[in-house]
Amino acid sequence: MAENNNNAHQLPPALEKLPIPELDDTVSRFAAAVQPLFNPAEFESCMAKLNTFAAKEGPALQARLRDRASKHENWLEEWWNEYAYFLNRASICFNVNYFFGFRSTVAPLPQTLLAATLIDSALRFRDVLESGGLEPDNIRGKPMCMHQYQYMFATCRHPGQSRDWTEVYAREESNHIAIAHKGRFFALRLPATRNTHRQLSVALLERQLQAIVDNSEQLERAKSIGVLTAALRDDWYAARECLLEVSPANAASLRLIESAAFLVSLESSAPLTHEEFSHACYCSDGTNRYFDKNFQILVFANGRYGFNGEHSLTDATTDMRLCNTLVSDVEAIAADFTDVLSQSLSDPIAAVEDYSTEEITFEYNSELDGHIQKAIAFFDNTVQSHELSTLIFDSFGKEQIKKMKVSPDAFVQMAMQLAYYRKHRHVPPTYESASTKSYSRGRTETSRSVSQHSLEWCQMMVDHPETTGLYAKSEVLKQAIVQQSQFTALCAKGAGIDRHLLGLQYALLPDEPVPEIFTDPTFVGSRHWKLSTSQISDPILEAYGWGEVVDNGYGVAYRIENDSLHFNVVSQGLGSARLCRYFSDALTDMRFLLTNAHKQPHEIMADVDAVANVLSSIKLLSSSPRRSSSPDAPASPGPGIPTTASNTYGPDTEGNGNRFRFRDSFVPETAVAHTMVDELDRLPSNEVICALETRLSRFVKESLYWALPSTS
Repeated sequence: MAENNNNAHQLPPALEKLPIPELDDTVSRFAAAVQPLFNPAEFESCMAKLNTFAAKEGPALQARLRDRASKHENWLEEWWNEYAYFLNRASICFNVNYFFGFRSTVAPLPQTLLAATLIDSALRFRDVLESGGLEPDNIRGKPMCMHQYQYMFATCRHPGQSRDWTEVYAREESNHIAIAHKGRFFALRLPATRNTHRQLSVALLERQLQAIVDNSEQLERAKSIGVLTAALRDDWYAARECLLEVSPANAASLRLIESAAFLVSLESSAPLTHEEFSHACYCSDGTNRYFDKNFQILVFANGRYGFNGEHSLTDATTDMRLCNTLVSDVEAIAADFTDVLSQSLSDPIAAVEDYSTEEITFEYNSELDGHIQKAIAFFDNTVQSHELSTLIFDSFGKEQIKKMKVSPDAFVQMAMQLAYYRKHRHVPPTYESASTKSYSRGRTETSRSVSQHSLEWCQMMVDHPETTGLYAKSEVLKQAIVQQSQFTALCAKGAGIDRHLLGLQYALLPDEPVPEIFTDPTFVGSRHWKLSTSQISDPILEAYGWGEVVDNGYGVAYRIENDSLHFNVVSQGLGSARLCRYFSDALTDMRFLLTNAHKQPHEIMADVDAVANVLSSIKLLSSSPRRSSSPDAPASPGPGIPTTASNTYGPDTEGNGNRFRFRDSFVPETAVAHTMVDELDRLPSNEVICALETRLSRFVKESLYWALPSTS
């Protein structure tokens, strides 16, 4: 747990303690969640052991949990931190930390001005937090626990020989910011009393940051201290011990980084695409980061910015409150940043703003050099073995899903189940994070997405689609969605199964024999999360994600926006990009299924004919002459296209002479046709034909295969 917690924070409102589920309830819910994952023999063997446990050792362990709950604010907290984080020896860079990438400003801010604004914003948030002025979190009026906020600032995780631990530093020792640039670290010291004038504060900070950028040379990668924090935890522990032994000065330098209020990384890269942006926020090249810090604000050379959070004592949902403040303040400054740049630094007030910056340096020896080389090799090999892919699905989003009268989150969970099944031909143990922050010191519970209904539906869609009609498929899908929503609601109420089972394991005394159920392959395998998922939907985000939690699994972060769905998929060579394509197919098929379940086959074929008519019209249109570049030159209509249609060709508004616009005059009067016209109106003509041909082909070959069964 945390050490040296001397920071003063607002006490959260009194909340109920996290409950302990009834043992019989957990057994029955476990059976329902696990049966779809294994064959009958495996399942029955596991359940026999679980039932024996429930009758034999379980009641005594359950009594110990209740006794523990009576003596602790949260009976699970310490055990969960140990199990999920401190005993985990994997790389926190690749397997634990989470990242955000924020939406871009209308016009990009200069890098150092952007970083200065972010620092000022975070410091003001810290002041409000530590003064007790932060309003308690709530969801639909229900208060949430604020306990995690005490670990937000001036916190650092440390690697141990077999167990990590986290240290929280006192305010007087953490009155500085760690800055990383070109692989080097700097301490930006703050004045004892900061000026309340935001523009002046930002201008003074920007001056210090610009000096770092102007005067820093790239540190050779072989001397990188930051990359050590991306290594396996046991390797980082050995390297850190070596680092401290090289010189007493190294201990003081390391302490400056670790005790900083937070870290700001001034990155030299300029990510452009969604995948580049996500990867840069995920790990970059590892040298300009310190992944053990409570959080790192990432500022890129092209004015984009993001966030990387260490996960041991805080969850991403907690950090989002700070992140919203950061983005709000940046966008306010961006609206008129010339005033900030013109702020007079010769103002007499500046004299009391005693900002100063010093480089944090380290001494090396051959052994430490060897640790760094090992960490670099591990980092590069891990990056090489990973595939990070993103999907922006903009055909529909939350609003359209709600019109289908189903839960948007459960809808997306079922899309992921179908996508995974199509790719791997089985359903995976699936983890969806469910918050328990409505309880004192609550964190998360595992909402298991797989059920008998979800398995049956995937099989109906993939294995034997021709044997059932649309209505039958849609009904099973709805049942799967309802079951997922109900299970998630139970988890939020502290009635999940996985944290309870973990508690029963930890309630064993050191000299007691381990019950057979806890080593059963099916029991263990059911918690091998091949699909680890979580949703954070906030308009400030353009990227969000983390790595897989098991070597043969996927880490899937997703966002549900009003009119779009966003996915970030990370895996080790499992085909993340291909899974994204399966996501897109599944979402399209599910919408088709839920909106057409009431239709007869001939009605669906009418829609197909409408699509074919659009395709035919576009092919005719593409064979017609282009309009002259002269606005007065008449256009020659192509064969089969009315003159009124040819007259609707308009000048290219984007400077692309290969563009044209479709209009209603030659398009079939159907909803499908109009929708496709609107969607494809923005594409160059050759892309229009390609897109329609691809869409029609996939619609017929894939959708109709299961949409028009031989028996209904």
